[in-house]
Amino acid sequence: MEEIETSQQVLSVLQASAHWLEDINSLLLPLGDSTVLEQTIQRMRSAKWGALFTLLTTLSDEDAPIRQFCLQRNIPYIAHKTSNPLEALYHTAHAFSADIVVRCFANQTLISPRMLDACASWAISSQMDYVTVSRLPVGLPAEAFPIRTLNQLLHNKQAQETNLVALRSANFDCALLPSPLHWRRPELRLTLDSPADYKVWYEDVLAYLDKNPLLRNHLSDDYAIANAA
Repeated sequence: MEEIETSQQVLSVLQASAHWLEDINSLLLPLGDSTVLEQTIQRMRSAKWGALFTLLTTLSDEDAPIRQFCLQRNIPYIAHKTSNPLEALYHTAHAFSADIVVRCFANQTLISPRMLDACASWAISSQMDYVTVSRLPVGLPAEAFPIRTLNQLLHNKQAQETNLVALRSANFDCALLPSPLHWRRPELRLTLDSPADYKVWYEDVLAYLDKNPLLRNHLSDDYAIANAA
């Protein structure tokens, strides 16, 4: 992809809350020398447009483990009173004076920095209202959009009741970027929603790598897990 330079403020947001996800405890389980959530954050921040990053959660008691986790590890985060994902995202974007927002949810543990960059770059260059990557497994696509999209959606009651922003909305100009051929598995779901998912994506894959040391010597754990999935 052609290199894009911009003066626009691009904010990457990882949303993590018991109000938006089925199970936040799975995010805090160990993975290698860190945790699943730390690995997800690292993947997001390694993207070109991941330099300005924040984790977004709420001030509710249910999200206390997430807030404590961030404090202990010096992870930048914002916690809002509202449990509405769209409203929380709106206030966060304005707090950072963001022009473009790249958003993922924390259960999307196999997010690809390449897909994040593709969405952000296209949102910048095309001026579209909403950008995502099509035909990826559920849990892998990112989404990017200008602040004006959030401004309009904040007054849309239907949009406020869902975690999706504007996917295929007739009210916006939406760009569905083509996914790499070998990643096209739209029928699969690869989100971390339960301890059972953790066992499949992490324990079982790492056990497979332990039984195949030659493969482990060539691939890091997080890269191997992403490709094995």
